[in-house]
Amino acid sequence: MDQALEGKSGGKSGREGATGGSWIAFVTQPSVKYVGFALLLAWHYALWFVPHMFVQTELLDERVTISWLVNLGATVLFLFLIALVLGRKRHLSSYGWIAWVAPALAAAATLVLCLTPFSFQVPGVAYLLSFILGAAEAALWILWGERYACVKAKFTIKHIGTTFGITLLVCVGLALVLPPYVSTVFTALLPLASGALLMLARRDGERSFPPLLPKNASQGALKSMVTVCAISFVASVAAYFLAAIIPWQVLPTQVSSFTIGILCGAVIMLVLAGISRASKDKVNIFKLYPWLLALEIVAFSLFLADEALYFPAFIMALGISSIFEILLIMYFGILTSKGYNSPALAFSFSGGFVRAGIAVGNTLAVAYEHAPDVAFAITPETCLVLVCVLAALLIPLVRQEFSILALTAAPPSKAEIDEICAEVAKEFSLSARELEILGLIARGYATNTISVKLVISPYTVNTHIRHIYDKMQIHKRSELLNYLNMQRSDF
Repeated sequence: MDQALEGKSGGKSGREGATGGSWIAFVTQPSVKYVGFALLLAWHYALWFVPHMFVQTELLDERVTISWLVNLGATVLFLFLIALVLGRKRHLSSYGWIAWVAPALAAAATLVLCLTPFSFQVPGVAYLLSFILGAAEAALWILWGERYACVKAKFTIKHIGTTFGITLLVCVGLALVLPPYVSTVFTALLPLASGALLMLARRDGERSFPPLLPKNASQGALKSMVTVCAISFVASVAAYFLAAIIPWQVLPTQVSSFTIGILCGAVIMLVLAGISRASKDKVNIFKLYPWLLALEIVAFSLFLADEALYFPAFIMALGISSIFEILLIMYFGILTSKGYNSPALAFSFSGGFVRAGIAVGNTLAVAYEHAPDVAFAITPETCLVLVCVLAALLIPLVRQEFSILALTAAPPSKAEIDEICAEVAKEFSLSARELEILGLIARGYATNTISVKLVISPYTVNTHIRHIYDKMQIHKRSELLNYLNMQRSDF
C-alpha cells in the first residue's frame, strides 16, 4: 500500500515537474524571454505617458513633470550606484530578496502615487514616491540584465524588436483605453508581472556569468562604449527637448500625443524586426544609429518649417527617444555576453545615459517654458544648434561603426592571442606551465599534441587544463577558445 501511494505521489510530482519544466521552456524561448524586461519599460511609459494615469492630477501638471524628472534622476543615480558597489565580481542577483522587494515596492508606490489625493497635494510625497520608483526600477533593470547574461541572450533585432514592440503596444495601448482607476491598477501590476517572470526564468538553474575579459584586453571596447553612450545622451537631450518644447495644445490629439509617440516607437521597432526576419542579411543595430540621428534632424526641420508640421515632429521625437533606449539595451547586452563588461555596469550604461539625456532635455524645455519671452526669441536658434550638433555627431558615429564591427567580428591576430593569453595568466594567476599550455590551446593544439610538444604525459596536460578551467571558471574547451578569441562573432 505504501509503495502504491509512493508511486502515485511520484507520478503527481513528475507531472508537476513536467508542468514547471514546460513553463521554463516557454519563458526561455528566443522572443518570449525578453517579455519581462519589456514589461518593465511598458510600466515606465504607461505610468508617465498615459493621460489619465494620475486620477487626481493632470498629466502635464508641473508637479507631475517634476516627479517624472525626480524619477529619471533616481533611476540614473541607482543604476550607476549599484554598478559601482558591485564592481566586476559581485552580482545583484546574489541577493535573492531584491527580486521580491523591488517589484512589490514599485507596484505599491505606483498605486499610492496615482490614486491617493494627498500625494500631489503635498508634492514632497510625490517626489519621494518617484524617487523610490526610480530605485526599484534600477534594481529590476540590472537584475534582468544579469539574467540575460546568464542565459547568454543574443539580443537580435528580430527577437527583441518583436517582443518589445508587441509588449509596448499591448500594455501602453491597454493603459490608454482602460477606464482611469482600472488603467492605474493594470499599470501597477506590470512590475509584479516582470518580477514574477524573473523568478520563473531563474528556475532554469543557469547561474554562471560570461567570464570577464582581462581589464587590459577589454580596453579596446572602452572607446566604442564612451562614443555610443555620449552620442545616445546628446541625441536623447535633443529628441526630448523637441518633444517637450512643442505646445501640446496645438496638437490634434492633445495630451494623448505623448502616448501615441511611444506607440509609434513600438511600431518602428516592429517594422525593424519584420525587416530583419524577412531579410537574409542581419539588420545590424549599429547601422541604425546614423539613420536615427538623420530622422531627428528631419523632425527638427519639420518643427522649424511650419506649425502645421508640429504633430509629425512631436511623434518622431518621442518615438526616436524610445528606440534609442532599446538599441542601447541591445548594444550593452551584446558586450556583456562577450565579457567586455560586468552585467551591472553594462546595463547601468544602457539605461543611465538615455534616461539622463531625456531628463536634461525635458529640464531645458521646462526652463524655456518658465521664460516664454526669452524662449520665443531663442527656441529656433536652439533648435538649429541642436541640428548642427546632431549632424556633427554623424561623422564619429559612422567611423565608430567600423571599429565596433572590427572589434566584435574580426578574428584576433597572433599577436593579439599572445597578448590575451598573457593578460589571462596575470588576471587569473596562472603558472608558467599553465600559460604555456593555454597558448598552445589557443593555437588549436589537441591534448596529445601538447603532451608530445612539451614532453609530458596527456594526464599531466589534462590536469593543467583542469586547473586553468577552475581558475577561470570555464567548463569546457569551446568556452575557453571562445574566450581567447575575445568572444568575437557577428552580431
